[in-house]
Amino acid sequence: MSSLQQPGFTGNSGSIIVIAATMMADRFQLRPYQVESVEKAKCQNTIVCLPTGLGKTLIAARLIEHYLKQYPHLKIGFLVPTRPLVEQQSEYCTKHCRNAHGNQVIVQRLVGEEQASWDERMWKDAISKCNVMLGTASIFQKAFVTDKYMKLSQFSLLVFDECHNAIGNSPMAAVMRDGVIPFVSRNGGLSYTSLPRILGLTASFVNGSLKNMEKKRKDLEALMTSTIFCPDIKSRLNDESFHSVEWIPDQFDTERKKNAIATHLDITSKNLEPLQIKDMQKVDSRSAHVFFELGSASLFHYVEVVICSQIMAKATSLEQMHDTQESVRYGRRMRSSVPFLQAEMDKLSSRMRRDHEIASAPSKTNKLERLLLLLQEIMEHSTESHRGIVFVEQVALVSAMAKQINEHFRKSAAANTNRRPPQCGAVAGTGYQTQAERQEQLEAFSDGKVRILVATAALEEGIDVSDCAFVIRYSSIATTKAHIQGSGRARHRDAKIYYFENSPERERAKESAMFSTARDATLSLTSIDMQKEIASMNATVLAGKVHPYPLSSNALTSSALSMAHDDGIVNVFNCKQIFNQYCSITLGKSVSPKKELYIFRQEPRDPRKILTQVKYPTPAGWLAMTDDDFKRFWAGVDMEKVFVSERVSKKTQSEKEEMAFVYVVVVELREKGWLGIHNKPGKKFMFDIKRNCSVSPDSMNSITLRDKVVQSAWF
Repeated sequence: MSSLQQPGFTGNSGSIIVIAATMMADRFQLRPYQVESVEKAKCQNTIVCLPTGLGKTLIAARLIEHYLKQYPHLKIGFLVPTRPLVEQQSEYCTKHCRNAHGNQVIVQRLVGEEQASWDERMWKDAISKCNVMLGTASIFQKAFVTDKYMKLSQFSLLVFDECHNAIGNSPMAAVMRDGVIPFVSRNGGLSYTSLPRILGLTASFVNGSLKNMEKKRKDLEALMTSTIFCPDIKSRLNDESFHSVEWIPDQFDTERKKNAIATHLDITSKNLEPLQIKDMQKVDSRSAHVFFELGSASLFHYVEVVICSQIMAKATSLEQMHDTQESVRYGRRMRSSVPFLQAEMDKLSSRMRRDHEIASAPSKTNKLERLLLLLQEIMEHSTESHRGIVFVEQVALVSAMAKQINEHFRKSAAANTNRRPPQCGAVAGTGYQTQAERQEQLEAFSDGKVRILVATAALEEGIDVSDCAFVIRYSSIATTKAHIQGSGRARHRDAKIYYFENSPERERAKESAMFSTARDATLSLTSIDMQKEIASMNATVLAGKVHPYPLSSNALTSSALSMAHDDGIVNVFNCKQIFNQYCSITLGKSVSPKKELYIFRQEPRDPRKILTQVKYPTPAGWLAMTDDDFKRFWAGVDMEKVFVSERVSKKTQSEKEEMAFVYVVVVELREKGWLGIHNKPGKKFMFDIKRNCSVSPDSMNSITLRDKVVQSAWF
C-alpha cells in the first residue's frame, strides 16, 4: 500500500481477465475450492464466504443445476438485495445454468412493479413456467410470508446472495424468521424433510462493526440455519492494490459558513410555506454537505438546479400513476408549483452569491481538486476500455460531482483534441433514481460509453464489470463490509483502490481478521446449539394465542400450521405495510395513516405522543380501534417475546406501540373477511368501502423533498 502524492496508473491493454471470467469460459471447469463448496452445500445448509471475484455465483449455478436434476418438478429461489442484481444474476443464470434436460434454464425475474398487481392465478402461472424464481428479498418476503402466493414445498433450493444483509428486520432476515424457521421447528429440530436447501453467498459475513465477530458469525449461522464455509483462498487484491490519497483540507470557519447557509435557507423556507414543503431541515444539511465536500460552485448548482429537478421528477412519476386520479392531481399541483419554487431557489442562490461568508469559499474544495487530478492521471495512463467508480456517502453529492467531473474533462479535451473526453455517469439506489435511468447508466458503464460512475453504496454489492480498473472512496466508510464490497467492484486484474478518508492498512487488517474468523470451523454452531437457537427464535415469534395471525388454540404450532396452509401471515413487523396497502386500495388513493387515521394524546410533561385510536375503512363506514380494544387484545402477553430485540433495535417505544396497535386492526380486518387470506382487500367489499368511507381530497397536500439523481444536471 502506498501514500499517493502524485497519482499514477498503469494498465495492461492486453488480455483483461478476472478469475470469475476465466471460470465462466469453461462452464464445467471448477477450481478445487469451488468443487469443495458445492459438495458441502449438497450435504448441508451452507454459507460460502469468499473474497469478491472468486466465483461465488458459479458455485450457486452448479448447485442450482444439481437440484434441478435431482428434483426437476421443484423450483429454485434466488434472493438478491437490490434491483440491479436481479438483472445481473438473471442473465448469469440464464447463460450458465442448465435444467434436468440440459436446456437453458427459464428464469422469472421478480422486481416489484409487475408483481404488485399479480393475483394467485398469475403467481401460479409464473411459477409453473420457470425453473428459477429470481428477485429481491422484499418480493420473496411478501410471496412467502405476507401474501403467501408461494410455498416452501415448491422449492428445492433457496440461494441468498449477499446474505450478510440478513440482519435485524431486513427482508432477507424476515424470510428466514417468518418463512423458513417455523417450518424447521415443525419438522422436528433439524430434520429438513420437505424443506429447501439453503445456500448463502457473501464476501463479508459481518454487516457492521467487527465487535463480537464470533457471536455475529454464530448469529448469522443460526438465522440462516447454515454453517459458514470459508476456503483458505487469497483475495485477488493485494496490499499494492490500495493507495491512500493525500490532500490538504480547506482552512475556514466551518460553523460560520454552516450558519450562513442555514440563515439563507431559513428565509427561503418561510417564503415557501404556501407550498407546504416538508423536510426543509434536510435541505439545510444536504446543502451544507455539498458545500463542504465539493465547494461553492456545487452548492449553487444544487440549489439552482437539483432541488427543482427533484420536484419535477416526482411530479412526472405521480402523473404517470393511472391507478388513482388523486395521484395525478397531486402530480399536477406539484408541477404547477415549480415556477414559484424555481424563482425562490434563484433568489436563494443570488443571496448566497452575495454573501461574502459563502462566496469567499473556493468554488472547488481542495478535496474535489485532488479527485479531479487523480482522475486525470488515471485516464491519461489507461486505455479507453478502463473504467472506474467514485463512491460517495450521500445522494446529494452524486449529481453535483458528476457535473464537476464532466466539466473538468470537457475543458481538458478542448486543450487536447487527441483523445475523446471520458464521460461520467451517476447511480443511486431505489427511490433516488428510476429503475430505467439506473439500468441505462449501468449498461453504458458496462459497454464503455460511460467510463466513470459516481455512485452511492447502492452499487457496492455484486455489480460486476470486468474492465472496472479503479475504485475511489471519496467519502469515509464505517464498516469492513463496505471496504470489501466496494473494492470488490474493481474486477480488472491490475485494479487500484484509492482512499481519501480511510487508512487502507487499517481496512486491510480488519478484512484479514474477519476472514480469519470465517475460516475457523471450530467457531461454527454445533447441531445441538443450532437446535437451541432455532427453538429460541420460534419461542420469541409465538406470543400466547394472539401472535402471529392466523391465531391458533395451540400457540406452539400456529405459525407452522399457517405455513402448511395458504393463509398469509400477519405479524407486528408487516402489519403496517398490509394496513397501508388495504387503505390505499379500498379508498382509491394514497393515504398517510399517521396524519389521517391515527389519533394521539399528549400527556402533560410527557414529550411522547400516545396513540389512542386508529380509524379504518369498512363496508359499513369508518370504524375505530380504541385504546381499550388494544389493551384487551394484548392483556397478559409478554411483549418482549413479540418484539424480538434484533428486529426492533432501532425502534422507539412509541413506534413499537404503533406497530402493536395496527396489528390489532389488521387482525380485525382478517377476522371480518374484509382482508382475504392473502392479505388483500376482498373484492366484493370494495364498492361499499369506497362509497361509505369519504376522504378529504386535499390529504395529499404537502411536497416532500427527497434527493434524486438528476441526469439533466450533469450532462
